[in-house]
Amino acid sequence: MSSTIKKHPFGSFALSFRGFDPEYAEEWFYLKSIKKYALPNSIGVPHKDILSLLPFDARIDKSLLPSGEKTYQLFADRLSTRYALSRHRELTPEIYYVLLTKDGERFILPYGDAESLERSEKGIAELIRQKGCVTVRPSENSFAARETLYRFDGESFLIADRKVTEAELLHALAELPEDTIVCRHIESKLDFSLRIATLNCGTPELLYAVLTGSDGSSERNWYTDNRELAVVNADGSYNGGKIDNFSDIVAEILKISSEFTDLEYMSYLLRLTDGGFYIMQVDTGKDLAGLTSFNDKTAAFIKRKLAHRRSFVTAKQAAILCYRKMWELLAKRHGFVDFMYRNWKRALRADKKDKLTTAAEKRWAHKRGFLSFRIKQYNLTDENYHECLSDYDYKWLRPLNCRYFKWVWDKVSLRYMFDDFSAYLPKYYYNLVRRDGKVTLLTMQDTPEGFSATFEDVLRLLREKGILALKQTEGSHGVGFYKLEYRDGAYLVNEEERSEEQMLAFLRSLKRYYNISEYIVMHDELRRIYSNVACTVRVMVINRTGFEPVIENVYFRIGTKKTGFTDNIGSGGIFAYADEVTGRFHDAEVIKKHIITPCPTHPDTGVKIEGVFPHWQEVRKVITDMCRYASCLEYLGFDVVITPDGFKILEINTHQDLHRYPTYNDDVHAYFERKVQLKKAGRKLA
Repeated sequence: MSSTIKKHPFGSFALSFRGFDPEYAEEWFYLKSIKKYALPNSIGVPHKDILSLLPFDARIDKSLLPSGEKTYQLFADRLSTRYALSRHRELTPEIYYVLLTKDGERFILPYGDAESLERSEKGIAELIRQKGCVTVRPSENSFAARETLYRFDGESFLIADRKVTEAELLHALAELPEDTIVCRHIESKLDFSLRIATLNCGTPELLYAVLTGSDGSSERNWYTDNRELAVVNADGSYNGGKIDNFSDIVAEILKISSEFTDLEYMSYLLRLTDGGFYIMQVDTGKDLAGLTSFNDKTAAFIKRKLAHRRSFVTAKQAAILCYRKMWELLAKRHGFVDFMYRNWKRALRADKKDKLTTAAEKRWAHKRGFLSFRIKQYNLTDENYHECLSDYDYKWLRPLNCRYFKWVWDKVSLRYMFDDFSAYLPKYYYNLVRRDGKVTLLTMQDTPEGFSATFEDVLRLLREKGILALKQTEGSHGVGFYKLEYRDGAYLVNEEERSEEQMLAFLRSLKRYYNISEYIVMHDELRRIYSNVACTVRVMVINRTGFEPVIENVYFRIGTKKTGFTDNIGSGGIFAYADEVTGRFHDAEVIKKHIITPCPTHPDTGVKIEGVFPHWQEVRKVITDMCRYASCLEYLGFDVVITPDGFKILEINTHQDLHRYPTYNDDVHAYFERKVQLKKAGRKLA
């Protein structure tokens, strides 16, 4: 049951000059190794060229994350697919256990029917005994992934068709690699699977449907297991039969695709049962490498994508690729994630220009892994600096969560993955993406009925709501935030009046990925302190085991005139300490010339900064529930706005800023100290 693809780092880098994403380059080398099984397609486009086009929708697929080598696709694994399709959970096989490795330690996380069982190999064995049959496979949807049936026939355990003792079963389970899932076995009523693909350029439509299955070859691999067997016609007929209720199946699939407007292409692998069907896998393009019968629609789609792909790189582009590779190698040499290493180097360069610290202070701090302004902020000395987590070590530790950090990397993914908690998330109305080199406006889950994907309708929605938030999908520190208003017959962007024509021109000028969402208004109890910004409560949670989340640190971030329309502490914002249990906030401070200074009253309003967060006990419960729901993630920072009737979670950080680290509790200090020690010892972190 291997999911391992042999790495070809130099070959993958070479293919990047042909536009290949690193992950798909590795998939290509795997396909190349079994080339003898490959069949030509009807349009004569090589498999290599098809894979070079991927991902079609980079941001939602996560391939453009500064991840180094991995592609973090929303549907790249079965566990994420289960979460992303939570609205249609009944159509995906139940997942009972997920096997993860954190800090070199094995974790067995139970879900659903397994939650009452042991979090161990014995618990999995008991599950097999109860269910009779389960599927064990890598979570990742790699070309090389294989699944195995683990069964109990009433007397004996079986792995595939081989009888084993319970001791042998437990040993086999203990040897399973990380990122393995144990899930419900779906018995197909037919000897083939149904693959349905949709194209979504505003309204999803059926692109093609084919039957896939094994060709009976003695050697099993991706091609022989997923060979295209027959084309399915619009009425469900195919050479040799007809699929029952085909139109109903297509209607359900189109409904699902309509919820993922970011994804232009989606392909569903379905297993048909007596009771209906199950979605076994969702692909966003690489399945096309195995398609042989391209109909006119699909051929036109591929040719359109090929027309927009750069078949060669310019000298400038080649230089950029080499530059990135250099940084990747340097980062790996020092144990960093590549973009975080660049972040550290940028921070050092900026710190060297800081006029508030001396050259001697800079040398002292940098030698010990701190930025020089920490000397005054933390009161660092030769005697106590080792008691604090250094800036270098904190950046060096990333990532502190496993590959599933993609669930909360950006605001769109957060909305998809936590749909069960949508009542506590802002309403997302529109999404701005780049598609085929053009800025494209897309509707989202919360777009009101009757509103289309046009900028004119965005303004119509603004007139109806009165106020909206425009922010970068992957923004941080309040960068790229705009407050859109319609007040007294006038449009405003961050309080600056614009005409309707100017508003349309502004929206169309946006080049980055943006969301247009509900603007969150604070509770009156907090607005009395400062009302110009929706101030956030940062809640740090550590969930080491997956099911025992602990709120470790809470502070209140308060905007000022200096911060504009954000509450960024680094730009002049205020932070107040808060009690994790009671929600009482107090002892507000502000950073002035690197020195943390008491700020008991707000400098702009004169209001005393103290009180108790309304709805705090509900906040605590929901946040811990969300952490148990996303049990794979262990280190999270929630940004919460307390509202008149509850609260909203704006975003979840997986590598949050650490303010006033010396004041954090002993558990937090111990957590990071352990992480640093483990990584220095060569252990792989979560």
